[in-house]
Amino acid sequence: MPMRFGLQLWSQSTDWPSFRDAALAAEAAGWDSVRTWDHLLAIFGPWEQPILEGWTAMAALGPLTSRVRLGLMVGANTFRNPGLTAKLATTLDHVSGGRAVLGIGGAWFEREHEAFGIDFGASPGERLGRLDEAVMLMRRLLDGERFDHDGPTYTLRDALCEPRPVQAHLPILIGGSGRRKTLRIVADRADAWNA
Repeated sequence: MPMRFGLQLWSQSTDWPSFRDAALAAEAAGWDSVRTWDHLLAIFGPWEQPILEGWTAMAALGPLTSRVRLGLMVGANTFRNPGLTAKLATTLDHVSGGRAVLGIGGAWFEREHEAFGIDFGASPGERLGRLDEAVMLMRRLLDGERFDHDGPTYTLRDALCEPRPVQAHLPILIGGSGRRKTLRIVADRADAWNA
């Protein structure tokens, strides 16, 4: 398998023209993917720095690029319901012509959860339990299933993700380094791992 190279663009302390132009330059230079992170506050230096929202930035790059894979490295599962995340990834897949990757992780930056009133969970173990359930639901939605689900965290009723992604199998990338829980989730449910 050939080695591939991806660029992770910083969405903090930048503006849209600079972010966009860096992505276009990466594609022109032959990079294979362009990613950004999913944070609501800056994660390097003072948290008050400006930061662009990740899914929107990736969707804006979709029609401007033609070849690079696009996605988050990685999304915070705590920020969104898994149904919404599946719809975001599907929409990115459509606006990019089938180049989306759904990057997701358990979340780690408590300050942004506190700032925006998002439940962070009591422990890393709780967040990883939510991630495991959420990724299972996302996979089912991306694969075209219509279903009900009553789980420990999420409840879905007659859930369906239409339109389906352009890709027959939209890849899910899981980020995290925990050897017991994260790696099990990766082995059971993911197509790729960001270690």
